Amino acid sequence: MNLLVQICLILGTALIVISALGALKFPDTLTRMAAITKASTMGALCFCVAGALHFQNWEIAIALLASSLILSFGIPISSFLIGRCRVHEDSKKHPLRLERNDHLQDR
Repeated sequence: MNLLVQICLILGTALIVISALGALKFPDTLTRMAAITKASTMGALCFCVAGALHFQNWEIAIALLASSLILSFGIPISSFLIGRCRVHEDSKKHPLRLERNDHLQDR
């Protein structure tokens, strides 16, 4: 059981590192959001599975299952809505300016 927990933790860590590298590598906002959403959601789910296997307690397993469901539904839906707002956004002035602004490249 300990080996399975370690495999889940290593897999979750690798997925989150891959999502961070995707956020740095991809050129525009929408592809960065897609990389972050998919890989980090799977990484968080791997962490929840590892926690449930490690503690072997029904109360903790149910809490981790509930958090897994919230993560697996919440992260992709919120990313979709943010991406949709990003596409339909007018060229309004924003008070916060980032150094790496690729707003003009997305259109």
